[in-house]
Amino acid sequence: MVTDAITSVFPNNTDVVSVQGGYGVMIGTIIFFNILNRIVSYIGVPVAVVKHAVNKEEEAWKWKNLLLSWIHAFIVGLWDILCFYYYPEIWQDLITHITPFTYYMVAVSTGYFMYDFGDLIVQKKVLEMWQLTLHHIAVTSMFFYNLTTRRCVAYNVVALMAEINSFFLHSRKLMQMQQFKFSSPIYQANALVNLVTFLFCRGFGLGRITYGMIVEGHRVDSVYFYTLTGSMFIMNMINPGLFIILLKNDFLRKDYHSKATKKQLRGSGESVKPVQNGLHPTESTDSLPGYSKLLAEGSIDAHKID
Repeated sequence: MVTDAITSVFPNNTDVVSVQGGYGVMIGTIIFFNILNRIVSYIGVPVAVVKHAVNKEEEAWKWKNLLLSWIHAFIVGLWDILCFYYYPEIWQDLITHITPFTYYMVAVSTGYFMYDFGDLIVQKKVLEMWQLTLHHIAVTSMFFYNLTTRRCVAYNVVALMAEINSFFLHSRKLMQMQQFKFSSPIYQANALVNLVTFLFCRGFGLGRITYGMIVEGHRVDSVYFYTLTGSMFIMNMINPGLFIILLKNDFLRKDYHSKATKKQLRGSGESVKPVQNGLHPTESTDSLPGYSKLLAEGSIDAHKID
């Protein structure tokens, strides 16, 4: 009954989708996250996050930025699941299928990515985090184009399956920043769900979009197709490596450090400092500097991945 009510209010019909309404939702989302940023700044960050930080201001910004991304992932991840639940026919044509329910979700995400890009500009991190900058420009431009033309919105819904995984990925990093032990049950449970959703949400989403490009590429503009091809090629190359890194860091950690310790003892004869909080003292929780914040949005980021 609930499904029938939702589909009757938000029918699969291009004529009932307002582009101006989509722009309004997008702008409203930008305003919403700016207000949320001020609220989080007023509340402050947990003491554990900045207690041992060399640059407390930088670490505080990372926390706020990650927390807002976590909130976006929660909202859009849940919304995305409901899109597939209420509209199972979405898979019949990912290019033309559109409803206000799916359309405005894409508008919300477009607004968030615009907000986050603006935050990078304000914090003067556009060049420092160039991978994320390029990601946001590419994603925002394609999402905005789809909002304007009201086509391929369902493909955006498939792409936003990544936000389901992002919720657990961000939870993982937030717990690390609060000094959760890697052996704690809540961290381990989240790590397991993180890997599972990585495979099924990111892996399947990338696979389905790649398949669609092969069989339906002739139905979209050439510039759009080639731009998307470049982005998908990079994503398909990066994500398997990221999965292996997450698997190693969260589930093969003991074996990894045991072998490293034995090798160091044999090679130098020096003693090794004890492991603290599940990490060797010389290993940073941001041990993937080349993989910046992009994984959460479908690419990579050191302070958002680990």
